Amino acid sequence: MIVYYSATGSTKKVARAIHTGMTGAIDADLASIREISPEAAGGYDLIGVGCPNWYFREPANVRLFMYRLPRMDGRLGFVFCTHAATPLGIFHSMVPMLRRTGLTIIGWGDWYGSVHQVLHAAKPDLTDGHPDAVDLAEAEAFGREVAERALRVTAGEHDLIPTIPEGRDADVTFRPRPMGEPFPGAQVTRRIDAERCTYPACRLCEDCCPVGCIDLAADPPGIGDGCWNCSLCNRLCPEGAIVLEGPGVDRMQTHKHIDMTKCRYPACTLCVDHCPMDCIDFSQNPPVFTHACEGDDLCWGLCPHGAIEISNLEETHVKMWEGFLRGREGRDRHFFFDMLDEAEAAGRFRRLVPLEDVGWDNPVFGIERIPRFDIEELLGDS
Repeated sequence: MIVYYSATGSTKKVARAIHTGMTGAIDADLASIREISPEAAGGYDLIGVGCPNWYFREPANVRLFMYRLPRMDGRLGFVFCTHAATPLGIFHSMVPMLRRTGLTIIGWGDWYGSVHQVLHAAKPDLTDGHPDAVDLAEAEAFGREVAERALRVTAGEHDLIPTIPEGRDADVTFRPRPMGEPFPGAQVTRRIDAERCTYPACRLCEDCCPVGCIDLAADPPGIGDGCWNCSLCNRLCPEGAIVLEGPGVDRMQTHKHIDMTKCRYPACTLCVDHCPMDCIDFSQNPPVFTHACEGDDLCWGLCPHGAIEISNLEETHVKMWEGFLRGREGRDRHFFFDMLDEAEAAGRFRRLVPLEDVGWDNPVFGIERIPRFDIEELLGDS
């Protein structure tokens, strides 16, 4: 079983190519994360989980899916991702979560993808055009390789199980944490609201923390200094018991609301259908975005009526974009550019958008047409 989450189609294309490669060697099924339950996925002998890289880790809905998988002792797994400038950190997050189910990880792969819903990204972006036919041929070969390895490992060739890279010298997908925080300059602390928290009945945040810095048994329960601000805990908590505080809260969270004079719900449900965390609540009047919002602002870009508005765009995406522009060169050069240069020199990255064609002054939030991108077209083409 290959399970994937795809926001705008890149990961879906890669997942389908992997599936094609696998079916030449074994029987394999393919499903999006909305199409199969963790319990059903747990019935397979081999499971692959794929997603885009958000905030140097898997999206919160994928984290939750892996957390809810049943025990799979004696069975095999693999991971894959799509990303823009770098896959930094994601498999260091995904692999331990799958291993806790008893899975033995036998492979991993990453591919570059186009950038559509990241509002502060250039348009066209540095990695737009990926995954192309070359990438998908590589993904198909990867699928075939993983399937054949699974057969041989099952037959007893355990020496084929790869060693998971570890430490700061590991491949970028397995480094233990990102270089700095996902939101540099956003001074934010988190506290646990003991009145809302239902520990010990629920320990989701503690179990899902990629760096293990949450201690619910402490008095009071706390979040340690190791936190690198990935926001999984506050997005996953079913009670909204993790409270963000500090001057950087508005810097890292967009404040969205829905203009019901423009919204066509329930005739149009695109935002709800494509929200990774099911956080748009139309049962309230006016509708609200719950604390589970991943902050990717996919809904804003795909709304065909321009009904979703962001009130603090200047504090969030505009500042991210300005930092991106400052980081193109000089002393403050952003490590994204260095990593792409290194990947290109090593033959791991092919530029499909020449540097002179990158839309440095055309971030996604500057697109005036509605919708900013056609989500059905993007997913349909994949």
